[in-house]
Amino acid sequence: MKKIFAKRAAAALLAGTLALSVFTGCGDSKETGGNTGSELDPENPTKVTFYSYSLTYPSMKPGMEHLIQEFNDTVGKEKGVIVEGVPDANMSKYKSDIQAGQQVDIVQHGWNSLDDSKENMGIKAYEDVFPKDELEEHFSGMEQNAVKLGQIDGKTYGLAFTFSTPILYINGTLFEQAGLDPNDPPKTWDEVLAAAKQIKEKTGKDGFGLSPQNGWVTEGVIFSNGGSMLNSDRTKATFASKEGVEAISKWKEFFTSGVAALGTDSEVSQAFMAGNVGMHIQSTSLLSGILSSAEAGGWKVYGAAMPSFGEKTPAPVNSGSCLAVRPDSDLKAKAIWEFIKYVTGDEGYTIITSEIGYLPLRTYLADDEKYLKSFVDENPLVRVNIDQLKNVKPVTIWPAGTATECFTIFTDAITRSLTTDADVEETLKEAQSQIDKILAQQ
Repeated sequence: MKKIFAKRAAAALLAGTLALSVFTGCGDSKETGGNTGSELDPENPTKVTFYSYSLTYPSMKPGMEHLIQEFNDTVGKEKGVIVEGVPDANMSKYKSDIQAGQQVDIVQHGWNSLDDSKENMGIKAYEDVFPKDELEEHFSGMEQNAVKLGQIDGKTYGLAFTFSTPILYINGTLFEQAGLDPNDPPKTWDEVLAAAKQIKEKTGKDGFGLSPQNGWVTEGVIFSNGGSMLNSDRTKATFASKEGVEAISKWKEFFTSGVAALGTDSEVSQAFMAGNVGMHIQSTSLLSGILSSAEAGGWKVYGAAMPSFGEKTPAPVNSGSCLAVRPDSDLKAKAIWEFIKYVTGDEGYTIITSEIGYLPLRTYLADDEKYLKSFVDENPLVRVNIDQLKNVKPVTIWPAGTATECFTIFTDAITRSLTTDADVEETLKEAQSQIDKILAQQ
């Protein structure tokens, strides 16, 4: 208890220091380049730092670098903004740089710890730093379910950026060898289980892959059966409800039946790409790698939406990231807003979808010849993902100071529930009780 109190006291002190540095920094900033005025100036461009974890992934880095460079060469050059990409593995460098007193302008941020950065890292609400009319206009063209995901207490602290929902990838060759039709994929969890058993029996390969440590899909499994993670005011955990227990119990049948691929999220994905798993639930961000592996292995990739529980509508959650901002002056806010508008606009999402693999949150681009229609026509699984956006539910944003601890308890309980003889209901209720004690201390 003393350790917890000490950590929170330190966090509060840091938050106060950061808030003071941000607000006292308004006006001129050493990071604004040569511009000391109040308006953007192409002759004296304003420098903006963009901390991005995508810049540390070989599969994403070229696309992200292209996105930044295209902005700098077009809108940035015209308006007077230069964006510097800062590789940020595990989203840790931005924190250490902020704590060291450096100005961090934009962060490619995860979802579950967004409230923590709001409280302790000086993240600002979009409504507090950008023009209201321009925000409304920009948001109006985006998928509204996605726009709402980064809202806390009615304000936007993170705008959806690189984003996908989970889909059911299918190895067409293993399906055919098992006497199944990949053009008629299973639609419910019961149908997926039956198909997985048939694949195992006929081919000897694992029928289905979804690691207990997947990090985000699990919440969608619970939501799809009508369950939830937290109550409305985020003061109590709710995943051990009847609906949550039923959902995890159904998933456990894949393990007890011996048809589930074992291993970490990365290991299960690698096994699927190697042609050793019949079905795999995963993000579209792996689509290019899966397609390449299938071509090299001589099998064809098919896919379908996330499975449902009976007649209930599947409720996938989102993976990927949002853009969090912390301008230290009005001038910097203007520069940041130009970058935000570009990378979450028509040109930005065309690059993000075609070169990195995430969804275009401006879904009309999928039918526009100028932008993404030809790409989507060549890669129909992207449209499966787009169609799920209307049912997406937000991945859990844990209360500040609790994200890491609570998420670890939850994931450990899911792993025990699925891969051991532990009783699902007892295991989830025990984890829920532990998390409730943590939330009660907030």
